[in-house]
Amino acid sequence: MGQFTMLFTVPTLVAAVTSIPGGALGDRFGIRLIVGIAAVLAGVLGLARAFLPNYPGMLTMMVLFGISFGFVIPNLPKMVGIWFPPRQVGLASGIYMTGLGMGTALGLLTGPMFGGWKPAFTYMGILMLAVSFLWIFLARSAPKGVKIEMPPLIDGIKKGVKSKNIWLVSLANFLLLGGFIALSGNIPHALESVHDISPQSAGAIASLVTWGFVVGNFFIPIASDRVGLRKPFLYGSALIAGVVFYLAWMLAPGAATTVLLFIGGLFLGGVVSLLMTLPVEFPEIGHQYIGGAAGVAAAWMNLGGFILPILVITPLVATGTQGDYNNAFLAAGIIVAAIAVPALFLQETGSKARK
Repeated sequence: MGQFTMLFTVPTLVAAVTSIPGGALGDRFGIRLIVGIAAVLAGVLGLARAFLPNYPGMLTMMVLFGISFGFVIPNLPKMVGIWFPPRQVGLASGIYMTGLGMGTALGLLTGPMFGGWKPAFTYMGILMLAVSFLWIFLARSAPKGVKIEMPPLIDGIKKGVKSKNIWLVSLANFLLLGGFIALSGNIPHALESVHDISPQSAGAIASLVTWGFVVGNFFIPIASDRVGLRKPFLYGSALIAGVVFYLAWMLAPGAATTVLLFIGGLFLGGVVSLLMTLPVEFPEIGHQYIGGAAGVAAAWMNLGGFILPILVITPLVATGTQGDYNNAFLAAGIIVAAIAVPALFLQETGSKARK
């Protein structure tokens, strides 16, 4: 179990190291080149996983796979800041985060259908390579006729490190990914071992978190844009999600669990989209510096995705009893709800505040 947890958390540890240089490189050389390199790398490594004979080889591949995360994630807010006007930033962020949620949900839902991890990695690797080539041939760094300033490599990093708002977003991101990975990684195993649910059914139930995540990514930023406020949607969604996730496990198995997992995912998706939106809107971070500044926040996000599941959640489920999982999901709920604390101290960046 410890080795399994390491496999799906180690890419986030690597991304914690590579997010800052990945964002800085996006500022300096443009998002088309840097994201393209990361996409091809992800496709090659994703396919190569299908041919590895042992755990050390798989762990090495997942370490390298994490580099692509670090190059892509901090450049997504930069892409939105370049291509969309302020009134559409929340919606645009929600759209690309919807893609992340759908991928996770489909992985949980369809994983058992491949008949083994080798064919799963083979087909997914081929698909990822195909998508990377689409990016290379179709993507552009900026709209036609728009010149984007490309500052020195470390200027965006400096802007991020000096910003109190970026540090608050970093803390929220740390809690966010730690809580999300703790939940999505342990729900299927918990349902199988405690409630004797089949792997297929457990995966389908766990995928409801990410299907809710998809819906929340889309609709909560729209509501935030309409109201013109960010903070109430951010801390309100975090508190609701944390409470709902704990209740979902305590009521498992049953219809209430499936509904509550979807609701929790919905509000967690809203948190993700809003946190990705904020760096674009902070007045102290210009569009040309978003990559480096967002890289600082993404580094802490990925660090949380590694540290919290490994050091907090895994020890709580050491024996795999229902009592262990009760404590683990209580801890995961508290982690998610705690996002509300840094959210309270953030600068409001919604349209009402900008006016």
